[in-house]
Amino acid sequence: MSGNLIQFSQNICKLNKEKKFSDTLKFFKENKTAFTKEQIRENDFLVSAMLNALQKTNYIDSAFKFLDVYNITIDENTKERVLVSYGWILYFKFKSENKHNESNQNETEIFDEDENVLVEENYNYAKSEIIQKTETYIPLIIKINNNFAYSIFSKLFTSVLKIEKRKPKPDWKFINDFCSLVTPDILKTDCRTIEIELKGKTKTMELASDKESWFAYKSKALMKLGRFNECYEISKAALETFNKFHYSNDVWFARRIALAKKSSGNLKEAIIELNEVLKRKKEWFIQKEIADLYKESGDVDNAFNYAIQAVNNFGSLEYKVDLLFLLGELLKKKEENDLAFNHYSLSRLIRLKANWSIPSKLSLELKQFDKETIPIEKLRELERELRKYWDSFKFYEHDTRDKKYSNNQLVKGKIDKILHNNEKGADGFIKYENNKSIYFRTNSTDIINTKIKVGANVEFKILSGAYDKRERAVIITII
Repeated sequence: MSGNLIQFSQNICKLNKEKKFSDTLKFFKENKTAFTKEQIRENDFLVSAMLNALQKTNYIDSAFKFLDVYNITIDENTKERVLVSYGWILYFKFKSENKHNESNQNETEIFDEDENVLVEENYNYAKSEIIQKTETYIPLIIKINNNFAYSIFSKLFTSVLKIEKRKPKPDWKFINDFCSLVTPDILKTDCRTIEIELKGKTKTMELASDKESWFAYKSKALMKLGRFNECYEISKAALETFNKFHYSNDVWFARRIALAKKSSGNLKEAIIELNEVLKRKKEWFIQKEIADLYKESGDVDNAFNYAIQAVNNFGSLEYKVDLLFLLGELLKKKEENDLAFNHYSLSRLIRLKANWSIPSKLSLELKQFDKETIPIEKLRELERELRKYWDSFKFYEHDTRDKKYSNNQLVKGKIDKILHNNEKGADGFIKYENNKSIYFRTNSTDIINTKIKVGANVEFKILSGAYDKRERAVIITII
């Protein structure tokens, strides 16, 4: 073997091809001294094969050490096969360092919106060594036009973005800068599918393409950073680029366009467009945004109506501390000072319990009241009291057809038809007095879903159509 570098390299590649990766490492160790470091460094077949063997045997750190020992640099002069092998080393190193940030989260949840628009601060986390290496690597690998190179680019690029997004406090500046490492025109629009299990059933789900994902991450990062003009342009380009969207991305792009218009002072258009978004996604934070817009335009009544819808909508109260502050502001404008004080106080107590900072604007508002500070021990009592107040807005006086069914009165009926009953919840129609029919819908988390069937006797409340133009039944119990 002495001095025959070509044969040495061929033997290592042969062992790898036979998937004898441990034998590859052993063979290299036993024969490497026959060659200079420069000879090994300059043989891209050998370097690539060694990186592959180290990756397959899970010696990821040893792969980086191998590169250091043989003075192998990764730059624009690095051969293609070495770049691809190095990419897989980066990918598995990154995954191993971020196991604690991975979850069983559905792919669809990765792009779900949340309640905040602007970040409260620029976190600017110190970049790990692996992230720095990845940022250097991405522009190199994306230049190579073949499927092997694109495959590792796609894996690495999307993994970095997903894991950062899943953090409790994502660094949106980093996400924006990372997206800027590539331009969307070089990204593929192919959509792959995966099998997921929901409630014991296996379903096939199509994933967004790399290109659609880029627009989703980029536009959201720009929105979070308050760069609304850029966010508008990216979101508009996204809607013009794709005919089909995943994870309701078309809705979220439309939302960002509306918020961008708000930032430019076009409140009327922003309200119209957010209401269009609300028709498709009845999320509490969209209702809050519309409430904010009405408040800003001086329409306190409409602002209050949307804010009440938001607080009654599904979502943890912890996430609604800013909504509680908004309700306090609106109630103060309506001269309902006791209720305003209680909403401000609940916002403060939730923050205290979670060890979050108290905004100066909240402290200043509370000082305007000649009232004793509510202690943290009273949090649950105050929450229960305000929930009763919010609940009073859920059921309004019915119209003249059913005027006797008002407020919280229970109505008896029978399920006449079921349209759907799946992982998203159930819906259908209930027949009640004198063969009248009313639509019902339940959430995916409702316990009664397992008992819903045609012919089941139910007790329900009638939810007014004041906001969404259609009355519906809220099933309280299956009799």
